[in-house]
Amino acid sequence: MRIFALETNPRRIIERFCSQGEDSVLQTRYHWLSFLVASFDEFLAGVVVLAGIVFAVGEGWRIDPVVWIPIGLIYFVLFLRVFKAFVDWRYDFLFVTTDKIVLVDQTSIFRQEVKPIHLENVGGVSTATQFLGLFPFGILTLHLKEGLGGDTITRKYIPNAESVASRITDVVTKYQRTQMPPPQR
Repeated sequence: MRIFALETNPRRIIERFCSQGEDSVLQTRYHWLSFLVASFDEFLAGVVVLAGIVFAVGEGWRIDPVVWIPIGLIYFVLFLRVFKAFVDWRYDFLFVTTDKIVLVDQTSIFRQEVKPIHLENVGGVSTATQFLGLFPFGILTLHLKEGLGGDTITRKYIPNAESVASRITDVVTKYQRTQMPPPQR
């Protein structure tokens, strides 16, 4: 289903970016803890505002109806930020094909960024742990070749980042072997 720029069916995005004869090798989403970390501030702010209201009512303070409008607006803004964090977590993913790595970033229902990276532009892949390696996710870094500015693209909260990096490295190596001319003897 498509709502403005939000595509809820990842298969449609994958089909749109796969050309004839290109196979999907790997697809991964981000770990659910990324949503909790991204929305922690909003949850905390909501609890603080609610605690303030409970305290004021408990003390017998009279709360005018005019005060409820800003409180409602605060909760509406907090809801929008939590909803944005949810959409960002739920519909962001990356997938690898036999020709490219595609990063899908759905920042809201109004904005989607899809970034295909052709395997010939990948110089290397590395991983790092997050939260002392206590959870089954990590940081995945794609190192692009120098001709493209030598940039790096980093994605956090990748489940089983080591195995994802291993699979991407395998696909890149196979791609490079098919593109290189055979050695002359």
